Amino acid sequence: MPTEHVIDADAHIGLVRAGLVLDPSGATADELEASLDRAEAAWLERLLALDDSEVEALATTGAPLPPLPEARITEPQMTDAERHARLDEAFAAELRALDAQAARIAGRRRALLAEHLRRATRRGGDATVQVRELATIAAAELRVSDVTMERAMGEAVAIVEELPLAHAAACEGRLSASHLRVLDAETLPLRLDAGVAPEVRARVEAELVAIAETTTPSRLRRRARRIVDAALSAPLQQRHDAAREERHVRLHELPDGMCEVAARMPALLGAAILDRLTQAARALPADDPRTIDQRRVDALAELLLCGQAPDDAHAASAITPVVTVTIPATALLADDGAAEPDPASLDGRMLVDPATARAIAAGATGWDRLFLSPVTGRALAVDRYRPSAAQRRWLRARDGRCRFPGCGATAHRADADHTRDHAHGGPTADGNLAHLCRRHHTIKHATRWRVRQLPGGVLEWTSPTGTILTDEPEPPPRPRIPTFHETEPALAEHARAGAPPGRPHPF
Repeated sequence: MPTEHVIDADAHIGLVRAGLVLDPSGATADELEASLDRAEAAWLERLLALDDSEVEALATTGAPLPPLPEARITEPQMTDAERHARLDEAFAAELRALDAQAARIAGRRRALLAEHLRRATRRGGDATVQVRELATIAAAELRVSDVTMERAMGEAVAIVEELPLAHAAACEGRLSASHLRVLDAETLPLRLDAGVAPEVRARVEAELVAIAETTTPSRLRRRARRIVDAALSAPLQQRHDAAREERHVRLHELPDGMCEVAARMPALLGAAILDRLTQAARALPADDPRTIDQRRVDALAELLLCGQAPDDAHAASAITPVVTVTIPATALLADDGAAEPDPASLDGRMLVDPATARAIAAGATGWDRLFLSPVTGRALAVDRYRPSAAQRRWLRARDGRCRFPGCGATAHRADADHTRDHAHGGPTADGNLAHLCRRHHTIKHATRWRVRQLPGGVLEWTSPTGTILTDEPEPPPRPRIPTFHETEPALAEHARAGAPPGRPHPF
């Protein structure tokens, strides 16, 4: 008969309180103690509900205490309002406990990331390469981008070392992840200001942590800005200068062949740009069918591409293609009223609507034919003779992106890397070439990552810890095999006679 494993609850709580062990459920010492008190109270209540004969029988047999009578549990006299009130209280309590536990787990994860990032920087050699290698190892295990993992490690070090009180409060479950993000963002100008004494930073952090424990993240943000402003040596200028260094433009892919262009810039420039677009939108005739937002977007596209406000509804007339646009022939030959043609694609990733594809095709100065497998849709070859340029075009069509696991950088801006180094006899052949962005090209050569190319362009990567990851080319949308229908008898006879059809050829 197996023996039941029993632990000393008081001793376990003492170890947790001293920080020598972590409770498997993630509970703090106070929570464990409260849980133990509730269990003892429930045990005593069940014991008092028994009569003397039942207590004696249990003492003789060693059986566990029976549950309370059904009436004590269900409490039928309870009204619906009282029952829902108890359920609401239980829901709030459990949610609060789960949120606190999640915060503690996030705190342990943050401390782990910070600890090993510092370990990587102390290993010797190129610290940047060591950190990136560590990020790739963690990213491979979690199936995320190594850039994302490296950023998370940097943020963890900043919080653990520069906001120790906030980190400790989050680890104890007193602050949520949202509160911690607000504290991290709003105290950044304070931490960057060399003119602020360390004791002032500590005082501000302690004040903000105390506020965070009693209010919501949005209210914390507003109060934090006022408190930080009062402590900065140059409040507005400091914040503006630090934020201005982060200005950038990003392109975010959206469904249905759309994207979002986001620019981070000084507020004055942003307001001026929006006003300029609004002026251009309102200057158009009142009967223009587009909404004010559509007019602004079209004005932005035309102003950036050719320096003038739009005079057409499509706003694509100024586009000169300098990116790879794959346009199936069916997209060019299909009539407006015909079935949906095969989609064109931009850089092998974002879909392009047929009207835009035709507009770009009309202004293209030359064409390269790309032959696709009718079964898999994977690129097979191009018809230009020059080997190096043709191979590069074929590889761009095959890869579409950087071939390091988890990376989404486009192949257009990546290096065509020899999987087996050319210096070691690797041929400049399709089966030994793959696109790697500059970051992962460096990681391949400077770290312990290893890669070999399998048939079909599949790359097999081996991480420094021995984990094997495969990266396969992403085929373009599978083309539909065109179907050919017999024309109407009169038109067919007309065509056989050599006369032009009733509607002109698109070319």
